[in-house]
Amino acid sequence: MSRLRRSLLFVPASSERFFAKAQSSQADSLIFDLEDAVAPERKAVARETLKDVLRDSGFARFERTVRINDLDTPYFLDDVLAMVEAGADGLVVPKTNTVEGIRFVDKLVSLAEERAGREPGSVVLLPLIEQPQAIGNAFSLAQASPRLAGMAFGHGDFSLAMGIAAAPSIDGIVLHARCQVVTAAKSAGIVPIDNVYLDIRDAEGLEAETRQGKQLGYEGKACIHPSQVEPVNAVYTPTAEEVAYARDLVAAFEQAVAEGKGAVAFQGRMIDGPIADIERIVLERAKKAGMPLE
Repeated sequence: MSRLRRSLLFVPASSERFFAKAQSSQADSLIFDLEDAVAPERKAVARETLKDVLRDSGFARFERTVRINDLDTPYFLDDVLAMVEAGADGLVVPKTNTVEGIRFVDKLVSLAEERAGREPGSVVLLPLIEQPQAIGNAFSLAQASPRLAGMAFGHGDFSLAMGIAAAPSIDGIVLHARCQVVTAAKSAGIVPIDNVYLDIRDAEGLEAETRQGKQLGYEGKACIHPSQVEPVNAVYTPTAEEVAYARDLVAAFEQAVAEGKGAVAFQGRMIDGPIADIERIVLERAKKAGMPLE
C-alpha cells in the first residue's frame, strides 16, 4: 500500500527546538529543510545535526524527507550523500526544472544508496515545481524517474519568478500553475502535493485553499507550522459519513455487476464503474488513515 501524504510539515534544520515540535505533530511526513531555512554559514552544522535526527527512533513513525539545496549550489552533493547515508526516506528537490536534472539526482542517489548499503530504490524523490520553466515541463518531469513518489508545487518562488506578490494560490496565474502541477502528477500516477499557506494566523483561509486543492485533485498539502497540520489532515481524511456512503455505493455496484448489470440506481443516482472507482479511492484513503471500514 502506498504511503498516505495528507500533510507534509516543513521543519527548519537550523534549530533543535523545532525538532521537538515536529515530533509531537500529527503530520504524515516531515520535510527537514536544509535550503531556505538555513543560512549559508550554518549549512554544514545543520547537515551534521540532521544526521542524528534522522537516526532518532522518535521520528520513525513519520516519513522523513529532507529538502536539500539545489543542484547549482556547493551544498547539493554533500546534502545528498549525507542524508541518504543517515537514512532519509526521501529527498525534496527544489527548483526542479528539467528532466536531466531529475535523472542526475536519481543517479547520484543510486550511488549513495549503494555506498550506504541501502536497498536500491528505497529513497524516493519529491521534486518541487516552482519555476515557470518547470511548469512548462511539468508532464515530462512527472515521468522522469521511477523514484518520484510525488510532485509538489512551490508558489512562493513561482510568484517571485513571475514578478507578482506571493498571495494565496486560489486564482490568477498561480492557480493556473497549480492546476498544471496536479494534472501532471495525476498523469504519472504520483501524489500531487499542494503549496504552503503562508499566513499561519488565518485558519479560515488555510481551510478554504486546502479544500480548493482537494477539489483540484491534490492529495496533500505542505505545511509551514504545526498548527496547520490538523486542519489539513481533516480536509484530506474522509469523514465517517463519506466512508459509509462509499462502502454502501461500492457494495450496491458490485451486487449489480454480479447480476450482470453495468449500472444501478443508488440513492437516486445512476452509478457505473467510474463512479464506483471514485468511491473505492475514498475507502482506500480511509484505510490508510486507520479508519474502520465496517
